[in-house]
Amino acid sequence: MMAEVKCPKCGSPMILRTAKRGPNAGKKFYGCSRYPKCKETIPIESIDTETVESEKKEQFLIKTTFPRNLIARPISQDYQVRFFETVAIPEDLLEKIVLEDAEEEILKAFSQWRIDFPVGDFKSILNEKQRQIISVLEKILTRGRITLPSPKIEKEFKDIFELLRNKSPISLIYSLVIRGYDKAKKRLWLDSKEEKIFYEDILPKLLGKNYEQFVLPQVEISSLLSPNINMDTTRYQRVDFAIFLPGLKEKIIVEIDGEYHKKHTESDKERDRLLQECGYTVIRIQANEIQKKEGPQLSVLSSKLSTIKEIFSKVPILSNDEIKFILSFKIAHQIQIVLLQAIQSGFLALEDKEPWHIVTDLDEIGIFNKEEALAILKKSVEDFVELLGKLSKLYSVKLNIGKPICNLISEYTITESPNTIYISFSEKITADLPTFHVQNIYFPFHIATSSFPTTPLIEGLEKPEEKDLEYFLQYLFRKPYFWEGQYDGITRVLQGKDTLLLLPTGAGKSLVYQLASLLLPGRTVVIDPIISLMEDQIDNLAMIGIDRCIAITSQIIDAQDRSQAIQLFGQGEYLFAYVAPERFQTIEFRESLRTLTIHTPIALIVVDEAHCVSEWGHDFRTAYLNIGRTTREYCKSEGKVPPLLALTGTASRAVLKDIQRELQIEDFDAIITPKSFDRKELKFHIVYCKSQEKFARLKGYIGQKLPGLFNISASTLYQTRGKKTYSGLIFCPHIEGEFGIKKVADEIKKALGVSPGIYAGKEPKHWNPNQWRYHKQYVTKEFKRNKIPLLVCTKAFGMGIDKPNIRYTIHFGIPPSIESFYQEAGRAGRDRKTAYCCIIVSNDNPERSKKLLNPNTKVEEIDEIIRNLPWEENDDITRVLYFHTKAFRGIAKEKHDVEELLQHIGDVSKRGIKILSIPDRIKQEADKYKKQAREITEKALYRLLLIGVVSDYTIDYSRDEFTIQLSGASKEEIIETYGKYVEGYLSSRRQTEVEKASRLLSLPYSDFVREMVGLLLHFIYDVIERGRRRAFYEMVLACSESPTDENIRKRILQYLEATEYTKVLEEIISDEKAGIIKCRDIFDNVCSPNEAAELRGQVSRYLESYPDHPVLLMLRALSEIFSREKKREVAKQNFIASISSALTNYGINGDTVFDFAAWAVSKLATRDKKLAKELIFELIKSSDRYLIRTLIKKLPIELAEIPAWFLLTKILHDCNSLVINK
Repeated sequence: MMAEVKCPKCGSPMILRTAKRGPNAGKKFYGCSRYPKCKETIPIESIDTETVESEKKEQFLIKTTFPRNLIARPISQDYQVRFFETVAIPEDLLEKIVLEDAEEEILKAFSQWRIDFPVGDFKSILNEKQRQIISVLEKILTRGRITLPSPKIEKEFKDIFELLRNKSPISLIYSLVIRGYDKAKKRLWLDSKEEKIFYEDILPKLLGKNYEQFVLPQVEISSLLSPNINMDTTRYQRVDFAIFLPGLKEKIIVEIDGEYHKKHTESDKERDRLLQECGYTVIRIQANEIQKKEGPQLSVLSSKLSTIKEIFSKVPILSNDEIKFILSFKIAHQIQIVLLQAIQSGFLALEDKEPWHIVTDLDEIGIFNKEEALAILKKSVEDFVELLGKLSKLYSVKLNIGKPICNLISEYTITESPNTIYISFSEKITADLPTFHVQNIYFPFHIATSSFPTTPLIEGLEKPEEKDLEYFLQYLFRKPYFWEGQYDGITRVLQGKDTLLLLPTGAGKSLVYQLASLLLPGRTVVIDPIISLMEDQIDNLAMIGIDRCIAITSQIIDAQDRSQAIQLFGQGEYLFAYVAPERFQTIEFRESLRTLTIHTPIALIVVDEAHCVSEWGHDFRTAYLNIGRTTREYCKSEGKVPPLLALTGTASRAVLKDIQRELQIEDFDAIITPKSFDRKELKFHIVYCKSQEKFARLKGYIGQKLPGLFNISASTLYQTRGKKTYSGLIFCPHIEGEFGIKKVADEIKKALGVSPGIYAGKEPKHWNPNQWRYHKQYVTKEFKRNKIPLLVCTKAFGMGIDKPNIRYTIHFGIPPSIESFYQEAGRAGRDRKTAYCCIIVSNDNPERSKKLLNPNTKVEEIDEIIRNLPWEENDDITRVLYFHTKAFRGIAKEKHDVEELLQHIGDVSKRGIKILSIPDRIKQEADKYKKQAREITEKALYRLLLIGVVSDYTIDYSRDEFTIQLSGASKEEIIETYGKYVEGYLSSRRQTEVEKASRLLSLPYSDFVREMVGLLLHFIYDVIERGRRRAFYEMVLACSESPTDENIRKRILQYLEATEYTKVLEEIISDEKAGIIKCRDIFDNVCSPNEAAELRGQVSRYLESYPDHPVLLMLRALSEIFSREKKREVAKQNFIASISSALTNYGINGDTVFDFAAWAVSKLATRDKKLAKELIFELIKSSDRYLIRTLIKKLPIELAEIPAWFLLTKILHDCNSLVINK
């Protein structure tokens, strides 16, 4: 397969052309497809003709191919025509087609067809609610090019016909494509008798009995040419006949030239030139040649079609039962879409006492007998009416259509009555009934689907019963019942309510938005953080017959192609559009949504992996910050804002609050959480070793330990066995280096002879970015289709990928948090069967780790330690913290970035718009990749947005240029904005922070803004940076404390789940006095080590969000000591940090803090007297007499003597000093 040649000037596809004149006359060259707007050319000699990838590899790639609007003349002057590309097949056949990547052209020929039907007089007009129901019905029936029938139809047809035998789906579909129907003589609307002779007499001899499927008469040229091509003079012209066959390399256009064409020779030549440049073979046959039925051009045509017999002869002959079984599903699907079209066109009423009369000629196409034909018709109509009825109930609309009457035309006495239609497959015509002609066709491009115009759902639906929604769950997804949280989530969306759905990995979050979207009028925008996740979602939907989806991403390199994708989404072609959050920061996309929502409502906004919204989340993306505001602003239609659904697998309480605030989800009941995060099928292992032993441990684990756990041999473990494959993931911390994916994959190959796939978000060294993109798509599909059993990857593969039979995950290093570990490990065991999750841990220098993870160590100090560390002395702790210091570069550096921006922006005190390019200093400081410089600039802009100096911004990614909207906020307004930001996280710190800010009011405006940025950064580093480090600390502790499966599971669940302590911890966070009194109440009620461990888990999770909160720190210290597996050093660090933060960050009165410290030491002493004494010595180092006196007064006698002796010694020392001085 040749690499597509792109225009170097405008990026459009290039077309192979022949020079007509000049010194290069007769020579081939590449010219831009946008000619004459773009006249760029490339000599053919300069094009590298090497194949970019093998055909085998290319066929797995997810390519963006755009459907075309097929426009052609209907069969009769008083008729209209609609073209479709959709067919239903049994579930097992769909699975084989998807897994085996069936030949695209055969699938097109199998799924493309047309309906020709009368122009109606619209006696039946649909009201708004009915239009909404019919638009949803159309979405369901046309959701995929190759889709599924209802479970009921599938079961009933399996009862009527024999089940599908073990045959190749390709051969079966091939047979159905070539087979054709018996048909009556066709009366076609053609322009001349020669065209009639050619169509009715000559073509059957050249193409065989089923010739009509492969010939499209009177097709508009605009349907044949690329949208990028200038066709101002030819757009509405038609070609006489387009002849297309799957397997035939040439696309043939036949023109019958009579007297009329003699007057239009030049325009015909221009038309032919355009068609030829787009790959068509144009054959012009004179009218007299047609009359004789022989001649040179007919011979040329006959020669080009001579290979057809050879193509057809390769098709296996299948039994009639097999043909009947599969064809019955296709015909049932066509009947149901005809019924839908009849309702839309006013031939069938939804409110009429007269029942529907549906008549067909299925028994006359040479395949079904009368009994079978009538059964197919009845079952199809009954199934359609049931689906329509279920939708009507969902929308609280009562239908009045009665039970339809079904007949065969051969046994039907024709009488004129309303609500009667005739569905003809044999092309038999009756003038007495409105006839809907169904004919299979083949068009070498995908056919665009026009959407039924509708309005947004202004008011949400009434809450549906679970059993009513289960009907659609089974119909669309083949799932028998809802999992926990799914029904609640879907119900809220259908009611038009914003929702934040927090469910563990593998709990089926995606199904919530997918099912809800298909039941609402309009289209859905899904915001995903990474392209691989979008591709995975699209791939999973295709597996269940939903393929009208697109990812509008940077993968669509050409700007015109991206515009076309957005335009097709606006037409209603795609039911789901997946976009990255950055897309909403571009003016082009915002404007495209404005255009789209004029005629096509957005049904639902989905924010997937919503923890990325929060800077406290482990995958924060700056571009998510405006999503709540911009999606609501640009996705509304007719004043109606669609509901917003945020999905996340794990999130701390602060992250959830962040998500709610940033996405403007205000309803108290909006958050849906599970009863438990426990995944019982996951079994946990921790393997300890030195860094230099990691590879030996890995080889032992995957070569011997894992096969033993599964009771199989190592060779069986790494065999590909379809759905029974033992698939596995090995997560590496980075791409390159000793512990990167490349090195690990190489070591596994050497040790086991297994060739694992590799996957990372960015390309490794020496890889071309496009080659790596192809590789990622290829390896993902191979892994998901069980062709590759083992994948070595970075966390880029750990987000959202859905594969049921992943049997094990191995982390080749400690993950950065319990949440991220559980999310990545949660890729395994999605089929609810046992899976193993292992972490290979290296903590080579525990004393160094203790210092680095101490909450009192500043990030700048950590950065200095890691930068000065010899490479061979790194371990898991320093490797994770290396990336942490890249994300948090230090207060001084970040403040300097903002100051650099302010210098380039100029005066920020006045409201207005400013254009900003990335400052040179930031470019110089950033690594060589432009993206990093842009990220630093955007982060600095975000800081200004947080304090209210900037109100909005957009990005031109091609120019690395920011358009900034300055708010013109006053100093007081900036302080108010900052105060609200602080209050959103820690209401108890608001007052202290506002007081600090108020002391800056006397400064000039520009200096004030700079100092406010500094204040903001200190708060962010106090809270967010420490919170991230705290999260990692908890992960390290989880790996180091009695690492049995039971203990690890307990630690994870105590960290993630709500407990009896959740409510009171929320009250502590909200308490303006930091909750010191409540702290005593909580801990006085802890009665056992188990309760202490439960409290420890909850407090640990809250500390990730509020790392400097004094009461949380103290509770962490106390709960640690009172748990069975205790670490004295952890308790000591948290105790000291608690007292320091209470006095410094929270400004709590000294007497209150000293009393609090005395109480805590007294509590600790009941469990660990030695630690209590150590802490007293730490406290009295301050030499604060008020503190020492409080300790003497409040501590038990055996402890009070320590500060008493200290104070007495100090007094004696002071007295001696006085005497000596005197």
